[in-house]
Amino acid sequence: MTRGCAVAIGQSYALLLVRVVVGLLFWQHGLEKLFGFAGARPETTLWGIRGIGGILETVGGPLLVLGLFTRPTAFILSGEMAVAYFRAWAPRGFFPIANGGEEATLNAFIFLWLAAAGPGAWSVDAILQRWNWRTPLDRLAPAEPYFRAVLRVIVGFLITLHGCRELFGVLLAVAGRRNAPPLAFDALPSGVGYLELVGGVLLMVGTAVRPVSALLGVQALLAYVLIAAPRGVWPIRNGGIEALVYFAVFAYFAVAGGGAVSLSSDSRPEPAPAGATIEGHSRR
Repeated sequence: MTRGCAVAIGQSYALLLVRVVVGLLFWQHGLEKLFGFAGARPETTLWGIRGIGGILETVGGPLLVLGLFTRPTAFILSGEMAVAYFRAWAPRGFFPIANGGEEATLNAFIFLWLAAAGPGAWSVDAILQRWNWRTPLDRLAPAEPYFRAVLRVIVGFLITLHGCRELFGVLLAVAGRRNAPPLAFDALPSGVGYLELVGGVLLMVGTAVRPVSALLGVQALLAYVLIAAPRGVWPIRNGGIEALVYFAVFAYFAVAGGGAVSLSSDSRPEPAPAGATIEGHSRR
């Protein structure tokens, strides 16, 4: 197996991780709105803005987990999250980690990137492609490194804000989900703020993306295991959703790099080996 082929396979399975983690977490929001999952009060009007959002989340989450219609589903959900952010969170302040819109911001850009990246390994879409199933959004695939770079900058910006909060006591949350516990990501010792501040800046400029992402991914996983998990089973209730989302995204960056438009070769995408796709299936 050549190095290029090994990289492509690693990217494919890292993409699977992101798709499944984000899909399962997003599904919880839909189940909460429609069925009162995890002790929530369900929406009484399905055709209201929250009811429609609940339908999209309840259907879209499992579709992402299965890797079925991944690109169109992700594109629609990205639009939903953009609407949610500007409707519910942006009026409460500029910074997402303070106005309660951090998760919506993350999801909007992750879904936008997935619309270009596709499903990765173990997907129903890969089976459909054997019968020449295609969507117009498949044309975004060559631009995936650029969508990934945009996601890298957004994630780096958010992590930098967390570092500023930890070290300087600024950007305290002024809004958020009702009855939600504090974010697990912010409950680790304040010294991790140095890693967040430096690591976030390095991610934004695209330097040392793989090692920085590996370190931040370990931090995010520790935040969930040590802080969020003891609070309860469901991430939507234990304050651990953001930590798990960050962990999955950092795992992908650690494997695949930060995409295009970076300052170091470590961050740039590896060229796909001849005859392979990012899903890890042969074109031959």
